[in-house]
Amino acid sequence: MNMAHNDRQMAALKTSEEKYRKMVEGANDAIFGIDPENATILYANQCAEEMCGYPRETLIGMKVWKLHPSDEEPQARRLFEEVVKSGKSYLREQHFVRRDGSRLTVDVSAVLISYGDKKLIQRICRDVTRRRLLEDELRRINENLERTVEERTAELKEKQTQLAQSEKMAALGSLVAGIAHEINTPLGALNSNNDMFIRLIGKLSDVLGEMKACGDLKANPELEKIFENIEKLNDINRTAAERIVKMVNSLRTFARLDKSEKDTVDIHEGIETTLTLVHHELKDRIEVVKNYGDIPKISCYPNQLNQVFMNLVVNACQAIDGKGTVTITTSEKDGNVIVEISDTGKGIPEEDLQKVFDPGFTTKGSGVGTGLGLSIVHQIVQEHQGEIEIDSKTGQGTTFRIILPVA
Repeated sequence: MNMAHNDRQMAALKTSEEKYRKMVEGANDAIFGIDPENATILYANQCAEEMCGYPRETLIGMKVWKLHPSDEEPQARRLFEEVVKSGKSYLREQHFVRRDGSRLTVDVSAVLISYGDKKLIQRICRDVTRRRLLEDELRRINENLERTVEERTAELKEKQTQLAQSEKMAALGSLVAGIAHEINTPLGALNSNNDMFIRLIGKLSDVLGEMKACGDLKANPELEKIFENIEKLNDINRTAAERIVKMVNSLRTFARLDKSEKDTVDIHEGIETTLTLVHHELKDRIEVVKNYGDIPKISCYPNQLNQVFMNLVVNACQAIDGKGTVTITTSEKDGNVIVEISDTGKGIPEEDLQKVFDPGFTTKGSGVGTGLGLSIVHQIVQEHQGEIEIDSKTGQGTTFRIILPVA
């Protein structure tokens, strides 16, 4: 009776082992059976052969950690010992080295199983090399896409800033034209009347002189003093009127409303116009040194280059605490016109030199600078196919060098 029962148990166990082996053999993952006592591989299925590149005869008897790269063997030993000791399973991403030396990324799960009176460590390994490569590639694509989006966003913001600034300059140009027109009419009348007034005073002085010579009018020191004061006031009025005329002409030249297209111009004319307009920044504290070279006229957008000169000269003045010097040097080299604007100001720290043309960056205090001036200067120079360079030393000053092609 007992023998029959044992026979049935053995038959059932054998049937179970057969089903298990068939299931293992037909699995799509590499499956290894490992001796928990000495870590040798007891069996390997067909997928294990294909994954490792070794025939089954070679795999059987091999230490399990020999499947891994040498630098991962200690980890494989430790995981094996933990499974044997605790009986708990694990799932790790590890690497296999195939027979041909190629390397695979593998998800490895291991568990201690029992059947009958035997114990076995079962290792199921899934090749995820291609999946990891695809994930890495997808991650790189996402990073590149994010970087591209950031760059395009920054470019768009810069373009929007430049567009807004261009619209402001256009509005300013229209305003300047209107103001210049409105000033010119009464200014013309004042100039004309002042000339007439000077002539009439001259004639009156002649008449009084003749009367005095004829004895009809005695010498009157007070009257002579009045005439002297009138002549001085006339000179002052004439000088003031000439200055207003010069300012109006400078505004019209700076805006170049009638020349918004490309034109061939003298760079020196634009610089002189700029210096007239920024006279309030110079006052009595900034000495302007002009080292003008013999340079040809260049093809450019005059109103844009005037804006460049304006920003750089104002920046140079604002960089100087107290009294100082702004030097403007022009020259020609290799078919380019070079304009250098140097100051004796406080200079720019070396760590900030790479950022001075970035939109929004400013070394000025709060409420003084918007951080857009040099960014717009850089863009205008680039649009003229030119280059702009900067040299600066803290405590010694800064030089901006504009290089513009003649044609």
